Amino acid sequence: MASKKTVNAENLTTLGAPRLAAILLDLAAEQAAVKRRLRLELAGQEGGEQIAAEITKRITSLRNAKSYVHWQRRREFVRDLDMTRSMIVEKVAAARPDLALDLMWRFMELAKAVFARVDDSRGTISAVFRAACDDLGALAVKAKPSPDGLAERVFQAVTQNDYGEYDQVIAAIFPALGKAGSTALRRKLQPLLAQRSAASGPMGGDVGICRALADLADAEGDVDAYIAALPQDLAKLSFYAAQIGQRLVAAGRAAEAIRYLEAARPQPRAAGRMADAELYLLDVDTPDEQWQAAYIDAVAATGQPEEAQRLRWSGFEERLSVAFLRTYLRALPDFDDVIASDRAMELALKYPSFPMALTFFHDWPEPRYAARLVIERHGEIDGNMYYLLTPVAQWLENTQPLAATLLRRALINDTLEGGKSPRYKHAAKHLAECASLAPLIEHFGQFESHAAYEKRLREGHSRKTSFWLGAGSR
Repeated sequence: MASKKTVNAENLTTLGAPRLAAILLDLAAEQAAVKRRLRLELAGQEGGEQIAAEITKRITSLRNAKSYVHWQRRREFVRDLDMTRSMIVEKVAAARPDLALDLMWRFMELAKAVFARVDDSRGTISAVFRAACDDLGALAVKAKPSPDGLAERVFQAVTQNDYGEYDQVIAAIFPALGKAGSTALRRKLQPLLAQRSAASGPMGGDVGICRALADLADAEGDVDAYIAALPQDLAKLSFYAAQIGQRLVAAGRAAEAIRYLEAARPQPRAAGRMADAELYLLDVDTPDEQWQAAYIDAVAATGQPEEAQRLRWSGFEERLSVAFLRTYLRALPDFDDVIASDRAMELALKYPSFPMALTFFHDWPEPRYAARLVIERHGEIDGNMYYLLTPVAQWLENTQPLAATLLRRALINDTLEGGKSPRYKHAAKHLAECASLAPLIEHFGQFESHAAYEKRLREGHSRKTSFWLGAGSR
């Protein structure tokens, strides 16, 4: 049973409306975002027009603002931006879907002004606009605008898609476009494409229009129109060839898919030689892996299951692909898959790239093999890879405390030996975590005990006072 001091709806209700109102007034006086939320909630009680007017003011304010949003205020800014979006969907749309649709178009038009003011390296701003793009589709279905008018709005969007905010707009809004709207949109896009191509060549600034036409064909399920929408130069790239191949296989045209894919076969890469920049995109398929997956599906669809299996295993060996291994194992008979899985784990232990092997075991997931990798190849741990080591250490700490400790020691060593003072507070936290894990480690084996490790740190880095203050040293 939750404590009566726990902040939840049930406990807050016991404070009573007057007390809660007083608390909210105090917060509103200190935090502009809270005040805006309260104004919107109050306006919402007056009807769709009133809250729409308040949201319009907020959108105008965001469009006219010029000051850069400091990183310390970014989270608050994103939360406020998303609150504006959700209020359109939750409050305005209930009474006036037509107003809500218009407001969401205006909200989407904020992208240029917002991206100019906020660092979106974490993708949080992009996520808000992606959600708003999806909202456009749902609102358009409710509002039922004229097909021609909706086609004109979509046309303006896809031809002014500076920050990728409208990348998914056609897929989202297609149900509301209908046949008439789709036809009207295509009639606007095709002449513009021809005009620009004539002026600047087949690839001259037309990729966005080509993509819009391809998305339209995709939504209609017309694979030939999809292929025709892509410039021939694009179709020779592995990413786009994979898109074509997937659609042809789905349409029952696997042999044709293989011809497209063969024409865009990527250059082979030596196992374990993937760049760090690619490594940490392993949760997202690279173009080469997308090509491989499409090619294997096409081979399987042409009645070559053995060859498809060979290619899946080869793809796993090349880059420790979780997706290829899972597909390979699913196609095996019972018991054979267990033997093959063990073989795959042993192969991963010896993979040339330590970080890729660690990433594989984390994604599979297989903590026992991850711990073996860390212990057997501890000399290869790169302590600068905090974005990999930190989450893996957290994952291992309950079942494999020694491996988790070794990963954290690598992080600490890299920080202290490199004099990376901005990371001292994180290194201090890692040291405290190592101390908490030490009693769980029955044998340190070839490695120092925690006491010996900390003693060595004190002897070698005694002058790094900010680190030791963070670690709780007196």
